[in-house]
Amino acid sequence: MNRIALLSVGILICASASAQQTQVDEYALKAAQVYTPNPITSPNDVQSYTADTTGGTSWDRPFADGTCCSGLGPVVLHSQQFSISANDTCNVGSVQNGWDGYLFIYVDPFDPLNQTVNFVAGNDDGGGGIGTSDINGVALTGGTVYQIVTTGFEAGEEGTFTNTITCPVANVTLGGGGVPFEPPATLPTLGQSALIILGMLVGLLGFVAIRRRA
Repeated sequence: MNRIALLSVGILICASASAQQTQVDEYALKAAQVYTPNPITSPNDVQSYTADTTGGTSWDRPFADGTCCSGLGPVVLHSQQFSISANDTCNVGSVQNGWDGYLFIYVDPFDPLNQTVNFVAGNDDGGGGIGTSDINGVALTGGTVYQIVTTGFEAGEEGTFTNTITCPVANVTLGGGGVPFEPPATLPTLGQSALIILGMLVGLLGFVAIRRRA
């Protein structure tokens, strides 16, 4: 095996290891998360809706703290607008039917290509473990339009779900949404692993060109 072939193998191994490390970190983060309950014993308003992420728009979701972005996707999403009548601290919960979901709240407008913009809160697994997500005690502003984004933990996780908004003081109004989010048409983008491999292959081609000139 010549030097160039060895270099090519090394590049592919390095890229594969980088992608696997991303997955290991996310699974460890999932296992270490702590659920914090926020019981609302006398809610003023409770609103629920049921929908399906299947066939929704694909995106690279952020992490629960709003930083970008997961290497386990792309995953599909469903978005739902809502607003509340007054400033309040509410709970937003999700029950996914047989799949591992992830839940986010954004201030409207929500753009899946700008995952950190207008981010409010996120959660992977809720009080019921995998198949639930709970954003508890989130401070919301009356009259502001928000988007609840329901999506998968990793590629292939999708299906039906029921989300519930519970507020102790404010009234909740659901609006818009109801269908998988459809952003404007854009050029396809490469994932993290693909970019790593592409960059290394470009470097390899440059190395070969230099050797030929020598």
